Amino acid sequence: MRRMFVFLGVLTLLCPLAVKAHFYPKHKQQNNLFKTTTASLAEDDYDIKYLKFNIQVSDTSVRVQGNVATTAQVVASAMPAYVFELDSSYTIDSAKINGVMRTVTGSGTVRTITLPTALASGSMFTAQIWYRGLPPGGTGGFFNGITHAVTSGGTHVVFTISDPYVAKNWWACKQSILDKIDSVDMYITVPRGVQAGSNGLLRGIDTTSIASSRIYHWQTHYPIAYYLISIAIARYADYKSNMVFFSSTDTMLIHNFFMDTATFNPTNKPNFDSIPYIMNYFSSVFGRYPFWREKYGVCYTTLPGGMEHQTMTTIGTPDITVIAHEMCHQWFGDNVTYKTWGDMWLSEGFATYSEQLFLARFRSEAAANARRIAYLNLTFSQPCGKLYVDDTSNSDSLFVSATVYAKGAGVVRMLQYAAPNDSVFFAMLRHYQNVYAYSHATTAQLKAIAESFYGYPLDTFFNQWIYGRGYPQYKLTWNQRGSMVVVKLTQTASCASYTPHFSTYLELQLHGTGADTFVKVYNNADTQYFYFDYSPTLSTVYLNPNVWTVCRQTGASVKDATLAIDEYEAGKANITIYPNPADKAWQIEQLPAGAELVLTSYDGSTLWKGTATKGINKIDANALPKGTYLLHVA
Repeated sequence: MRRMFVFLGVLTLLCPLAVKAHFYPKHKQQNNLFKTTTASLAEDDYDIKYLKFNIQVSDTSVRVQGNVATTAQVVASAMPAYVFELDSSYTIDSAKINGVMRTVTGSGTVRTITLPTALASGSMFTAQIWYRGLPPGGTGGFFNGITHAVTSGGTHVVFTISDPYVAKNWWACKQSILDKIDSVDMYITVPRGVQAGSNGLLRGIDTTSIASSRIYHWQTHYPIAYYLISIAIARYADYKSNMVFFSSTDTMLIHNFFMDTATFNPTNKPNFDSIPYIMNYFSSVFGRYPFWREKYGVCYTTLPGGMEHQTMTTIGTPDITVIAHEMCHQWFGDNVTYKTWGDMWLSEGFATYSEQLFLARFRSEAAANARRIAYLNLTFSQPCGKLYVDDTSNSDSLFVSATVYAKGAGVVRMLQYAAPNDSVFFAMLRHYQNVYAYSHATTAQLKAIAESFYGYPLDTFFNQWIYGRGYPQYKLTWNQRGSMVVVKLTQTASCASYTPHFSTYLELQLHGTGADTFVKVYNNADTQYFYFDYSPTLSTVYLNPNVWTVCRQTGASVKDATLAIDEYEAGKANITIYPNPADKAWQIEQLPAGAELVLTSYDGSTLWKGTATKGINKIDANALPKGTYLLHVA
């Protein structure tokens, strides 16, 4: 086993620590605001295995007619009734359970078919619901279920967005993110001249059964959450190509549906032609695109943004960073779906973070940093913002741009900065994708995997940044004498009544005559001093120049000639350590005799204490697990 040893105050920095203990409220759900996974607990009596849609829709109306057959398995001890959700605006013409006509009761969203004999645990059954109606659609796109709109070029389009709780507005469903559907056949009957896009592969187009219509058959065999099932209908022109995955002979279909106009394709084609390059890059970072045996594509609509429908994104803003954001969701959100709506930062935070990855890779680091700064400023708009969502009762409380998106992206980047190196961070993400592929994960499960890769506990990180509120604010002053520099950081919390202190990594940029040095420090005290051996004449010190941390600076960095740099502190700058990493023990030289030594893990747990003597000091590593540790010298 290899143990990495990190000195707080060694190599490039020295920091005498005055550590405070802070306690965080134990995370708990607010039951009065925390939505259950389904509208009725009786829906949890069965596990959906297969869906077959056979629906009729046009490009000029949100009216839906047809049937949906649900094949499922009973997981309760017994199931006395089949319960599902469908908006009250629909008329149910008939219903069958295992081919036998049954009566549907309930005039609201929750519909019930009482069974003459309860189905036993493990039983398979098929429920088929015939329905028709004009549901409560809209023109905005989000949170309507189904939308009809007309593009600026005059093209009619109808599309669905089921996120988070409006699948019931267009099909007879069970709205539980915990129940992924194993496979789906989607048959969509549309007027002749209209095309329909959906999840998975296009298996065929029936042009003969109905003279005035076409029947599109889409099929997917990857597990899919209910809110990721979608259709998009318009007088599209489909645009296909094949891509090859890097370092492989494997190919994949790219199947897009665009408006067939004289201006749309020439204007936006370059962005959509970039899809294979982004796909290959994200595959190298997160692991192979999880649905590669089917396809990836985009259906263009009037949606003011994008929605990560599995294998076929619905998009209305053909901006390249929106394309990258929605593509990243195929890993974070689609492949690995959050287990509770409160954990949705595991989807939106990572997708927003991926915009910066894309910009750094394909544009410039400056472009990526500009995006980070914009999101950082958005985070500041909610000084008591919390990343974990307690109120999951409605879309407004779920999709909060300042927290779930902006702060979420910042916290993912901080998790990267907290890793021993970038290789470990991305290896951890790939492992997370593999372990929970086609399934669900929670924040706690991501934390456990990160800890196993990083080699140290992350309790403090997750308590502060996921379940805590706000962010740290810093006042920075500095002084220089000869080749010694001292930096003083004073921290206050933006939401001190809830999260009074943050222990976190920070980046400092020492900017001097003809030289810039970037150093990584660990701030874990409200007032803390850092010492550096830096010979150029220092002009200023920048805090967080590459936005590795969600933090705010109050006022400019100011030189304070009263900050002391005494010889005792200067002498500690010569401390050396070897071997590092170590298998059995570390040897430390040039420690000031009498200095107090404290070895801790990154969560602040004390593992060893001692007092330095003259000459070589030794710290045993045999009893420690593989990981990274901090030595406090004071």
